[in-house]
Amino acid sequence: REKYDLAAKVGDVVKIVGKAGGIRDNFALYDFVEGVKKQGNKKPIIAINMGIEGQMSRVLNSTFSPVSHPLLPNKAAPGQLSFKQIQQALHLIGLLPSRTFYLFGNPIQHSMSPTLHNTAFEILGLPHKYELLETREVGEEIKLAITAPDFGGASVTIPFKLDVIPLLDRLTPAAEAIGAVNTIVPQAGSVLVGDNTDWIGIRNVINNKLGSRLGPGSGSGHGAIHAALVIGAGGTARAAIYALQALKADVIYLYNRTRSKAEELASLFPDANVKVIGQLADWAGQGITPPSVIVSTVPASATTTEDEEAEHGAGAGAIVLSRALFEYHLGWGVVVDMAYRPAETPLIRLAKGVGRHWKVVPGLEVLLEQGYEQFRLWTGRTCPKSLVARKVWDRYNAV
Repeated sequence: REKYDLAAKVGDVVKIVGKAGGIRDNFALYDFVEGVKKQGNKKPIIAINMGIEGQMSRVLNSTFSPVSHPLLPNKAAPGQLSFKQIQQALHLIGLLPSRTFYLFGNPIQHSMSPTLHNTAFEILGLPHKYELLETREVGEEIKLAITAPDFGGASVTIPFKLDVIPLLDRLTPAAEAIGAVNTIVPQAGSVLVGDNTDWIGIRNVINNKLGSRLGPGSGSGHGAIHAALVIGAGGTARAAIYALQALKADVIYLYNRTRSKAEELASLFPDANVKVIGQLADWAGQGITPPSVIVSTVPASATTTEDEEAEHGAGAGAIVLSRALFEYHLGWGVVVDMAYRPAETPLIRLAKGVGRHWKVVPGLEVLLEQGYEQFRLWTGRTCPKSLVARKVWDRYNAV
């Protein structure tokens, strides 16, 4: 206690390191820390015992625990554990209960979400599991799942992003603005919160491709998005507009085959400067700035290119895409196609042929980014992105 009081007078973080002679020394150290916390001391405390006998103290320590890693040639200190080992130990002693997570939707049998989340759980040593729950409707099966004691959270996909809302206690501002829920997060007191991470996935992939070119400020900053284009007017288009608004795009063009639906959607975002356009491309003829960011939210089967139309003809009502879409040449451009399959959609194939200054983003990359955010919301942990992405892409390409 004397050493703690001395350290607390001069430090912002207090670290206590001892030597355990047995397991009881670890519990004594833990009890001391808990006692200090009850006294209202707000300074973080690192409390560990050295040696093999002190490993339990490393498991029980909750602040800045020093960890090892399997790739390191040796441990920095005797008794040091990896992050994964600590999580596994916490589960074994009852301090980290296992949770069950779900994907609600139909059809979902080919979803990559179980691979994404279960891989992350395994890498970090978390005792959770992510399962598919395919039902015809939002009925009793889903109600039982979200009220179960071990419910950890859920992803929600088509066609349940609206139907699930009545089962929730509240929505986040993003979910309210977008009008759809793709993530359910349980909070203290059995409160179920509906969120939407689709827009974060879209925002992040654009940021990843443009980086600092976006500039820190509004649309007037260097390299900012002066004009963007969203194709489609469904729920995903709402998320795209919300993301582009967050990126401070000067203007967002909206195109849909049924213009009235586009106009209805534009009216929901009065502060986003959304302008409905009657045709794709011919920017000069319409008197507007060519977009540097294009987000397609329609199925790949609903689109074709001019070359494909000339060779095979266009399907009924198909959106015909031309190279004129990509008239922006003042810097980097980004094309995001939300379609899950094929990996190379007509839009992405067209973008790849117009020049290297256009960067392409397939739908799977958006799925990954929105999934990383779901993982953080559910666990409070950062998803191990590179390892998870590699596993998901391997599974995707194998199907």
